[in-house]
Amino acid sequence: MSGHDVMVVAGEVSGDIHAGNMLTELRRQKPEINAFGVGGERLAAAGLELVASTDELAHMGLIEVLRELPRIRQIMRRLIEEAERRRPRVAVLVDSPDFNLRLAARLQRLAIPVVLYVSPQLWAWRRSRVRVVRRVAREVLCILPFEVPFYEAHGVRARFVGHPLVDEIDRVNLLDRTSLPERGKLAMLPGSRGMEVRQLLPVMLKTLQVMPPSLVTTAVLVEAPGMEAEIDAVLGDSAIDSRIRRVRGEARRQELSNCELAWTASGTATLECALLDVPMVVGYRLQPVSYALAKLLVRVPHVALVNLIVGRSLVPELLQKDWCADRLAAVTSEIFESGSTQQRTGLAEARDLLGRPGASLGAVEAVAEYLG
Repeated sequence: MSGHDVMVVAGEVSGDIHAGNMLTELRRQKPEINAFGVGGERLAAAGLELVASTDELAHMGLIEVLRELPRIRQIMRRLIEEAERRRPRVAVLVDSPDFNLRLAARLQRLAIPVVLYVSPQLWAWRRSRVRVVRRVAREVLCILPFEVPFYEAHGVRARFVGHPLVDEIDRVNLLDRTSLPERGKLAMLPGSRGMEVRQLLPVMLKTLQVMPPSLVTTAVLVEAPGMEAEIDAVLGDSAIDSRIRRVRGEARRQELSNCELAWTASGTATLECALLDVPMVVGYRLQPVSYALAKLLVRVPHVALVNLIVGRSLVPELLQKDWCADRLAAVTSEIFESGSTQQRTGLAEARDLLGRPGASLGAVEAVAEYLG
């Protein structure tokens, strides 16, 4: 094995960002490192030699996989050929479990240690795959604190390295802010996927219409990257409430940090709100058949990540039929009128559990142990 080669594979845009930060810090500490694998703009900028692009693996749903199977197999074959030729000290596989767990099994046969960074959400569904992780991975680097005891209970070595979002918010000087929110300023975060936007945003807009200006003075519509067209389609040509202001890009976190309350999708956006100390109401809606299937497969007591982190129902979750204008308006009015002290106390607890900045450093420390 080469003492200087590392394989890094990130099959999604978010994974490219997290792994790019990790590789940048790793090469700062160890300039002699040569890295190769699958990545996007961030990993390429960090010095990764691209065997394939993240774009070639990303956004593959169940239907698309069959059509793209020859290309997926070709990427897998090229990675194995490079691994056989270069014999890296360690392979860091980021997210994308459907591809990466298969790759890990192949790498294990080559006696190349595999570290999984950004844990597959096996604690939520398809738990049987934890046996595969135990067999093919030396270690899992977790970004959510409750993942470690889950893996350890199944005989998998795991460590919590911190959540990359903490670093991102710290970089723009919004962590631990002390300024007060603007009275009556509401944030709407309808999600980062088209399906979420189509299911959640119409209810947000309908609810806003019945919220009096005395309670909601401004509504900031926070647009996730790539969602502009989806949001345009939902807004249509109808008259838009004059209180709505659309924000995207670098301005969105600053705007969100000044809000008194947020209506948000259930994923990472709930952690973003928690880190910025913004109380929230969480919405979640699937097509009825998909929801029935999810109830059979998913084994978690909450849908909001922030609730999973604190281990209780801290923020309201409005699921399926409860995600409607009447219920959202009622819960929102109650929070505005009675205050959000209890929720803010819980959000402070979530921030403590997510840890301080340094996720990239934590991941680098773990990977460096394999480099000698």
